[in-house]
Amino acid sequence: MFQGVSYSLTQLEYVMAVHRLGHFAKAAEACHVSQPTLSMQIQKLENDLGIVIFDRSKKPILLTEMGKRIIEQAQSILFEAKKFESLIKASRSDRVDGKIVLGVIPTVAPYVLPRLLPVLEKENPEVELEIHELQTQRIIDSLNSDEIDVGLLATPLKINQIHEFPLFYEPFSILCKKGHPLGFLKKVKYSLLNLEDLWLLEEGHCLRHQAMDVCSLRKTKKYKRRYEFESGSLETLKSLVNSYGGYTLLPSLATEVIGANSLLVPFERPTPAREVGLVYRREHYKKHLIEVLGEAIIASIPQDIRALRQKDLDVLSVEEG
Repeated sequence: MFQGVSYSLTQLEYVMAVHRLGHFAKAAEACHVSQPTLSMQIQKLENDLGIVIFDRSKKPILLTEMGKRIIEQAQSILFEAKKFESLIKASRSDRVDGKIVLGVIPTVAPYVLPRLLPVLEKENPEVELEIHELQTQRIIDSLNSDEIDVGLLATPLKINQIHEFPLFYEPFSILCKKGHPLGFLKKVKYSLLNLEDLWLLEEGHCLRHQAMDVCSLRKTKKYKRRYEFESGSLETLKSLVNSYGGYTLLPSLATEVIGANSLLVPFERPTPAREVGLVYRREHYKKHLIEVLGEAIIASIPQDIRALRQKDLDVLSVEEG
């Protein structure tokens, strides 16, 4: 920074907390200090630097233009400091231990986590895992703000400064109610699908856009539906199909339990599928823990899914455009 100016990592952590929460009192609570202590340290940092980081007249508190530049540097400094601490800790122990904060998309969490946790507990009991269920964009934002260490979601994202660790491919199949026209087919062609009785996830879920890609619906500007409903849960869509009718697309891990009135129909080859992987910031200081997590996820996935290869599948994009 500036010659003769000192600052502490603690001050930078306080600044990042206020930026993240938009409120001094909430930031102080998150940092486990009193509000006067946090405010005094931030004020001291501003005085030492000769700048104003926060516009305190706004609610929530906003960054000044100089504050935005300070935040970028503070985030980098804290990230490198954590990497340094992690290296020192790792050099003192041969055990795989530590805490990792994981963000998981809602269409993966209920089907992977119950399989993963027993494996991780057995193979790596010293690893602590904090899990947040988040949509894709929220995972990306949380990675960039260092709120989480790694995300488990549909890939590839192809985003600068984000490293991807592909884990497995998950094919899709059709779930429909018994008696539905698709249910009389041995295998489904893309061309037979339409939007009229397709149940979709709500905006923000990458699986929604993948389903629309399969049905070639992004190019369809006009369509007619009797009922409009979009859900944030695959389980809700499964229940709708089973009780009312229509159809939806399900990834393999979500097909183990279906309703008594429902049936699954596979696609013709190449089978549509999604790639599922871990994503994290490049040169992450917890890279070894992330690799251990990835290995545990792979070990928890059924062998028939682990054996799938990209060349046999039509792997769908996760882009929302």
